[in-house]
Amino acid sequence: MKRLGLRGRIAVFFVLAMALALAGMGTAAYVVTGHELNSALDLGLRRQATRIIRQFPVEPQVAAMSGPCEYLAAPSCVQVVAADGTIESEHAPDATLPINARTRDVATGSADGYFSDITLAGYRMRMYTAPLRPGSAVQVAQRSETVDTGLRRVGIALLAAAAAGILLAAAIGTVLARRALAPVAALTRAAERVARTRDPNEHIVITGSDELARLGTSVNTMLDELDAALTGERNSLAAQQRLIADASHELRTPLTALRTNIDLLRRSARLTPSQLGDTVAALRVQSEELSGLVTDLIDLARADDPAAPHEVLEDLRLDALVAERVQTARRHWPAIIFDTELEPTTVQGAAARLARAVTNLLDNAAKFSPPGATVHVRLSHRQLTVHDTGAGIAAEDVPHVFDRFYRSPTARTTAGHGLGLAIVAQVAELHSAEIGLVSEPGRGSEFRLTFPS
Repeated sequence: MKRLGLRGRIAVFFVLAMALALAGMGTAAYVVTGHELNSALDLGLRRQATRIIRQFPVEPQVAAMSGPCEYLAAPSCVQVVAADGTIESEHAPDATLPINARTRDVATGSADGYFSDITLAGYRMRMYTAPLRPGSAVQVAQRSETVDTGLRRVGIALLAAAAAGILLAAAIGTVLARRALAPVAALTRAAERVARTRDPNEHIVITGSDELARLGTSVNTMLDELDAALTGERNSLAAQQRLIADASHELRTPLTALRTNIDLLRRSARLTPSQLGDTVAALRVQSEELSGLVTDLIDLARADDPAAPHEVLEDLRLDALVAERVQTARRHWPAIIFDTELEPTTVQGAAARLARAVTNLLDNAAKFSPPGATVHVRLSHRQLTVHDTGAGIAAEDVPHVFDRFYRSPTARTTAGHGLGLAIVAQVAELHSAEIGLVSEPGRGSEFRLTFPS
């Protein structure tokens, strides 16, 4: 059984079930037929004994009509027995029917008539003993091979029918198993195809609404989820590779500058105090730039890491956080005017990450605004807007401003690495906020951060 496939097992179980059913029905038919044949034989003997009992008072010779018991087609053997066990028949059968104490009890009237199975002259017979008159009993016997022959024929017929039924059940079971397991075969082929090609896009064709159809639908859903997971993994790996390549490129410039200035410091004896001061100042700026780049990279990498601990979101006053970030921006960008209108707003968020996003938006607006320009900061109806009056962003660059390390041609002359707005987009995704941008060259840009209710 272990070597059979599922289809073979179903066919075998179907055949076994049919065989058991046919065996049960055949046994029942055999038993019922045997009972009916025996009942018919007993009924014939009883009727003959009754006829003899009724006719004996006026026609005693009726008890003498006895044929030879050894012939199957002969009339029933008849024998009259007295209460003392002697035979009273004028013409007793060739072979004397057996007489016992029970026979004498029937003759004396102390026992009722009864049936018994006997063997006479080597033949199996059925005998009925009944009271004939006071002091005597009559015995009527007949060979019972007819019953055995009938049962044998019935048994052969039932065996033939059972064999034919089992063969038919085997054929039907094979067909039903093949048809019932067609979806399973399709599932197997799909699984083998996915394992071979590693492509979960090919789905199983579903027909019907039974359990196997629902299984096929579940497998298709699993393939969709697998495809989405594989696509996400491929995109994540591609993003990581791009991040590594871009980070390597961006880190090369400040590291080169740092190395150059460090080499100058080694020759400090040859530098004037003014040149020495400029070199130290340049080192400070370059180290801060490198530190900021590394911090941005760490933030981006931590957010992309599925194993990193999740940020804890809590209720916080967004208007207070924005006001505090604006005060810091005013100190950092003294040539820029920051105009604020902040409506009291409470959101679910991570304070440190939101503060970083707001700072990046303010720095981005100040960076691309001319000295003396005004940056408008508004918070109303759970939407934060930062509007600058800078050069604006070209239409072809707008879809890419939130990409990592992306810098438009007009922005490449300013300091930065193209990570600030990418971090803003990442923080917006963390808070299920919607980020938007409206910009027109020559008229500035407006960044919008809308938080869910």
